[in-house]
Amino acid sequence: MHLFLIGAGHVGLVTAVGLARLGHRVTVADIDGPRIEGLRAGVAPVYEPGLEDALRAGAAAGSIEYTTDLTSPPTASHSIVAVSTPTGPDGPLSTANVETVVAGLLAATDASHTIVVRSTLPVDGPGRLRALRGDGRDRAAIVTNPEFMREGTALRDFERPDRLIVGWLDERDQPAAEAVLRLYDGIEAKTLVADASSVAMIKLATNVFLATKVAYANELARICDVVGADVDTVADGIGLDPRIGRAFLTAGPGYGGSCLPEQAIALSLITAARDIPTPLIAAVSRSNETHQRAIVSRLAALLGDGDGSLRGCRVALLGLAFKANTDDVRESPALSLAEYLRAAGATVVGTDPRAVAKAHRADPELETATSVADAVEGADAVLIATEWSEYRDLDWADLAPRMRGDLVYDTRDVAPADAVRAAGLRYVSLGRG
Repeated sequence: MHLFLIGAGHVGLVTAVGLARLGHRVTVADIDGPRIEGLRAGVAPVYEPGLEDALRAGAAAGSIEYTTDLTSPPTASHSIVAVSTPTGPDGPLSTANVETVVAGLLAATDASHTIVVRSTLPVDGPGRLRALRGDGRDRAAIVTNPEFMREGTALRDFERPDRLIVGWLDERDQPAAEAVLRLYDGIEAKTLVADASSVAMIKLATNVFLATKVAYANELARICDVVGADVDTVADGIGLDPRIGRAFLTAGPGYGGSCLPEQAIALSLITAARDIPTPLIAAVSRSNETHQRAIVSRLAALLGDGDGSLRGCRVALLGLAFKANTDDVRESPALSLAEYLRAAGATVVGTDPRAVAKAHRADPELETATSVADAVEGADAVLIATEWSEYRDLDWADLAPRMRGDLVYDTRDVAPADAVRAAGLRYVSLGRG
């Protein structure tokens, strides 16, 4: 099939590659002219392992092409909307971009066409789309098809998803929703077709639950630091219970990215606006912020300043992306830590294998370095905030003499403790004794 996809961001480009690999021809559209020109030249605007090579292969095979024209080609059977739902005047998950694109598609297509909204919607998103279409029976069907891909493993997640879920706005859209599953022929996964309001809740509730597991693991880590337990062993034991599972119970500096933080806040605001008491959901974001502040407080205690101040201290922050294998710094816990460190009086120098430029744009006050060696020069402490594999193989014997202090505080359990200590440095790992 010929598919028209609007939105050349992370979700849109991974979706385009995945669908092209399934045998479809995909035209990717975006209003960002330089982004489209870059894609035509084989340059991806985001880093995702394997994505740029896959886009080039698709372009060479003629299965992926690019345009700045948002008008669906007459040969396209489906238009897929993968534009952002950022924070707007009404809070997180603004549907303004989605509504603009869908309105244009409705005006340019007819009932033979299907509009597939892959963008994450708030709980009232389906209602907004329903009102946008109105009662016109001669207009395109609108269905929702949220993605469940993780940055860093997105291509694999597309090809081997846990589930494929499609939602219909009205019952007359149900056949179109069921037909969307056929776009994924060749992928084995559990499927669900349901009303779009339930599907929107599935997407939001999934991510908020995952954020809750991360927040819980981080609170356990702080307890383990005090009582002398090992948080990994504790999480392993908890994860043996099939009702709970081990996934997302790994302690770290907090959750980040474009999904979990935004959607945890969004669901909390939605329930508050409708006077629905949800104290557990409301606590998730507060727990994440509390955890990051606690990391900074512990760093100050480890450096021996009893008043919690870091005045005069220089901290090398290793990792700026919210997780490894991406250059995404949106809601990155590393950038939150940098802000709290500076508020405590520290000078912060950050580095990252991929995300230095984006981090500096997101936080112009952040001093950055292009290498770990430059970042640790004169540092009183090293704080590891992202689990890049590169940080497993650092030459600590070379780095130690560059530092003014001797503390390595590893929130990701990525650095080899023995190698750090052999270099004469103090190694402390979050929640691990």
